[in-house]
Amino acid sequence: MLSSIKLLLNFQKSPYLFFEQVRPADPRQVRRLRLGVKDFYFCYHPDQAKHVLEDRKENYPKSSLVLKKILPLSGPTGLIQLSDQDAKGVRQMAGHLMHQERALRLSKFVEGFVREEFDGFDRAAQEGEVVDLKPFLTRLVLRTAGIFILDRDIQSQADQLNEAFVELNRMAGESLRSLIPKPYSFKRARYLEVIHRELDRIIDEGIGEEQVSLLRELKKRDLPRSFMRDQVKAFMFAGYDTTASSLIFAVDSISRDQRVQEKIFAERHLGYRGATYTQAAYKESLRLYPSAYFLPRQAAEDDVISGQKIRAGGQIFISVRHVQRCPEAYTEPERFLPERFLEAPAHSHAFIPFGEGSRICIGAALAMMEATVVLQKLCERYRLVPARPEPPEIEGLITAHTKSPLFLRLERRVAC
Repeated sequence: MLSSIKLLLNFQKSPYLFFEQVRPADPRQVRRLRLGVKDFYFCYHPDQAKHVLEDRKENYPKSSLVLKKILPLSGPTGLIQLSDQDAKGVRQMAGHLMHQERALRLSKFVEGFVREEFDGFDRAAQEGEVVDLKPFLTRLVLRTAGIFILDRDIQSQADQLNEAFVELNRMAGESLRSLIPKPYSFKRARYLEVIHRELDRIIDEGIGEEQVSLLRELKKRDLPRSFMRDQVKAFMFAGYDTTASSLIFAVDSISRDQRVQEKIFAERHLGYRGATYTQAAYKESLRLYPSAYFLPRQAAEDDVISGQKIRAGGQIFISVRHVQRCPEAYTEPERFLPERFLEAPAHSHAFIPFGEGSRICIGAALAMMEATVVLQKLCERYRLVPARPEPPEIEGLITAHTKSPLFLRLERRVAC
């Protein structure tokens, strides 16, 4: 009993570190724990991820436990909450929005958002000042999500919406740590009201016919307003939160490796589609620091994974961070080495930062485009130097975030 209580307290203290604390000595084993009245199964190996996400995916739907925790962020009818069949239409609707012409248009917006900051960055570089890039990156991703989802730059609302999404994510993470339902929160209601008010205002406004956006596609189908708002909210949360977090990790990672920065600089004229090394650098950061650091599922029927019997109703947590550091799939798995992604991973499920299969994140291409453009533009103009030698402390909410600011020194490249 004391052991179970201690485990539960450790989980409540830090879900991110908890995965490391309960990791079995042999990663091919599945760790079974009973927390409260529920069975939890923790998976750490690519073979286990393949079993759950591909081989027996019909037996492992989304975790109802986690879905309840993120309900305020996703809405009751948002894509994240829908069954696979109900989600199919929304996924198809959104998937075609990232066709080549649309992606190129979006990349120009991202380039523009980066250039807007150059005057301030140049002054900081000239004065030798330290810059916190975290607010800039989060705003940029939120504004890009606004273009993709709403076909408008939401710069004037960016800070307000960012605060609301970040705080709701924090509350959802705190709720995840507790197996006891949280009481009604006036603070959560206030942040939801901010998001709903702004989204309702945008939904009610007219939409031009000349551009494509998720909201326009939803409105063309004459769907209920509450359904449209939930889709917009779910896409804003999923597409913004994880991308912003992953981009912060990526910028921090390359700032600590001048060799990698020079290789990205060498691709400055190739455009984001041709920048294979820059894309590899982003993937390598995603491998080491996945924003979605665990994938939650639940067993519909009894099963066996790696010799461990799985009971129906059991909660399956795939530790993405550990799966992606599997020494059987990667040499020197703890090292930041983008070159490894110039080739395909040795295991089909050793790289799953966006999930896998029919439930893979449909925003993966958008995130890759944003990150590639941002890394290219920053390294084209500056050398990035971390102001602090220690790596950032990571906090596990529903997604993984850095606790500290992203303090960097920017050294202006002479030829730019």
